[in-house]
Amino acid sequence: MVTSATSVRVGSVADAEAIAALAIQVFLDTYATEGVRPDLAREAFAEYGHTAFVQRLSQEERIFYLAEQGEGLLGFAEVLRNDTESPVPGIRGSELVRLYVQPQAQGRGLGRALLQRVERGAREAGSAGVWLSAWERNTRALSFYKRQRYEDVGHALYVIQGQSFGNRIFFRSAAGEA
Repeated sequence: MVTSATSVRVGSVADAEAIAALAIQVFLDTYATEGVRPDLAREAFAEYGHTAFVQRLSQEERIFYLAEQGEGLLGFAEVLRNDTESPVPGIRGSELVRLYVQPQAQGRGLGRALLQRVERGAREAGSAGVWLSAWERNTRALSFYKRQRYEDVGHALYVIQGQSFGNRIFFRSAAGEA
């Protein structure tokens, strides 16, 4: 359960180290289920390294929401705020690039709290809704998004170091949401 000791705030460049460490932890926990292969290690350092997050946190079109308890980062959501086209024709909105919650903090409502903040930000920006992609073998994430009333609208591939991973595309319209 999210408690009063847990807060959600907007991230800044000063948060890049903590975000990078958490991102690498969650990425490897999700994808390296059979051990850390060289391709996954390269992807982790390239996509989730400190410098990569400094660059993304500096981009005006991106916003990061951080879930913290005290000074500890437990999760984050990275969002492209401008309406972007999804891989599924006709589906566009704010893109939830990633929603990562530290494994031991999962099941406490942090993901839901971050997602609600993302949705509120999308509505405030006048976005049509929120879309995201989730790895088709990440059953926990797929179930989570379905419980949050996201519709599975299609399929896309995500390439990590030359290896393709099937993803499901989810969308939730901002129409009628309060």
